Amino acid sequence: MVTVPPDPVPAGWLDRYGWRINRAKVEALAARAAGEIVFFCGCPENHEDVRDLFDLVICLVIDEDTLRHRLRTRTSNSFGKHPEELAAALADNACVHPGAAIIDATRPLPEVADAVLAAARSPELA
Repeated sequence: MVTVPPDPVPAGWLDRYGWRINRAKVEALAARAAGEIVFFCGCPENHEDVRDLFDLVICLVIDEDTLRHRLRTRTSNSFGKHPEELAAALADNACVHPGAAIIDATRPLPEVADAVLAAARSPELA
């Protein structure tokens, strides 16, 4: 198990390792947050193992050119700058989960945040 991946990842690293989630930890988080709005961000390879723990899945959808630009210019971390990381990010970006609320993430960040909050506060989830 790798808790902190190398930065940048060496060639072939993403083929040998995957992003997985620990169901017991998500169950504990869900129990602690009962009745609250909680966001869990990411797309682990085993997301289907924990899907039943969530009331809502939101997919932030963005076109490839915008994703490439954002990864190339961001300063918070370097993931996506290495060709293998970029390929993985583009592949993940192409996946839309059935039944998910779809939000256009190319819009300005405040609008995206408002759309996420509106989806999370939907009366259908009450």
